[in-house]
Order: sequence, then structure tokens, then C-alpha cells
Amino acid sequence: MARRPSSRIDELPPSMRDRIPFLLYRAAEASHALANQMLAEVDLSARQAGILTMVTESGPMTQKALGDALRIDRTTMVALIDDLEDKRYVTRQRHPRDRRAFLVHPTEAGHAAKSAAIRILDEQQRRYLAPLTPAERDQLGALLKRLHTPAEADPDQQGRAWRSPPKTARLADRTQSSKSLDVDRDGV
Repeated sequence: MARRPSSRIDELPPSMRDRIPFLLYRAAEASHALANQMLAEVDLSARQAGILTMVTESGPMTQKALGDALRIDRTTMVALIDDLEDKRYVTRQRHPRDRRAFLVHPTEAGHAAKSAAIRILDEQQRRYLAPLTPAERDQLGALLKRLHTPAEADPDQQGRAWRSPPKTARLADRTQSSKSLDVDRDGV
């Protein structure tokens, strides 16, 4: 009988459980799941809370700017904003200088929903980081912020490419992958 995959880190092979990027991914995944679970109380997702936070704290933004800031693809962003608009948390208005774009504006209800979401996310952070001491939480925060500093700011840190590769590079990778699949299918 095949063994069921484990979600426990200590049951994974060393090449996974000792790999820091994998551990970061798993930690982020668990934190995101907890955030979504807790935000369900106010009928929001973590991504929607992020959108509300951006437009209430930074002012109205285009859907594209929101997607870029939150790393959410265009199709998903439209669906998230549609839902927020249905809940009357945001409105879309034509951009005054670019008729092709819409600015996302928070409503009064959106401001209230964002405040409720932040209170929940504060509690989510407290719960998720409970195994760490206050000093460890501060250290973790400082280290993660360093990892998210653009590599251009420090030329000695060339390995810290935290941003997605340019779209042209991703397309080239996909094209290369497709060619590899064609070769594999042909048995060559």
C-alpha cells in the first residue's frame, strides 16, 4: 500500500526539510490558510484584506497597480474586486487620466471591513507566531525584511533575486519546457 504524503516537516526527506526556501513556502502556506480561516468570520479572504488595506491606506489604485503590489494575476484580481464590489466594500471609477483603467476606491463599509480584518490578522499573527519568543519574532521579521530588499540595493547580494523573473524570461522558460516535452513525447 502506498504511503500517504505527510504534512509534518520532520517526516519529509532531509533534502526538503532542510531547505530554507521550502520551509519559508510551507510557513507562508500555513499562515495564509490560518488567515483565510480566521477572516471567514467577516466574509473576507487574506487577498481581499490585502486589497482593502492597500486602497484604504494608500488611496485609490488601479487594478493593475494592486495586482503588481500584491502579486496577484489580472484574472484573479478582477474576481476579487468583483466580490468586494458586490459586498459594497469598493467601487471602481474610471481613471481621470487613463480611460482604459479603473481606480479602486474604498467605501465607508470597506474602511470598516478593513479595520475588522486588521484586528483579526493581528490575532492570527499572535497565534501563528506563539511558539516564538518576542525576540525571535522580531528577529524573524528583520530577517524576512532583509530577504525582501531588492538585490540592486546591495551588489554583494546577487543571489537574492526575490522578484519574479521578467515576463519575457518566464515565456522563454515555458517555451523551453514545451520543447522539452515535445522531445520527451517523441522518445528522443
